[in-house]
Amino acid sequence: MDVKMDEATYEYLRKKGGKLTMELMVPAGCCGGTMIPNLIFNKPKDTSKFMELPYHDITLFVSPVMTFRDNVVEVKLTKKMFLKDLELPTLKLM
Repeated sequence: MDVKMDEATYEYLRKKGGKLTMELMVPAGCCGGTMIPNLIFNKPKDTSKFMELPYHDITLFVSPVMTFRDNVVEVKLTKKMFLKDLELPTLKLM
């Protein structure tokens, strides 16, 4: 699997510690059954349950249940006013 991100996203992740865990979670309540990505700025406790994808000096830990278009994990930093968020444009959700 390949990793794609622009320079701003790379610098943001570096400043956040250089480790990003990506997994899917099913929220409780009205959205039950809908899978949403959960991104954590740290490595998982059990790294053996994740695919480890290096990108320069950053490491992405990706849950093996996540699928991405064209086998490319794209991480994109978005800014709305003074809020920053990460998106996964190539993530395939069911």
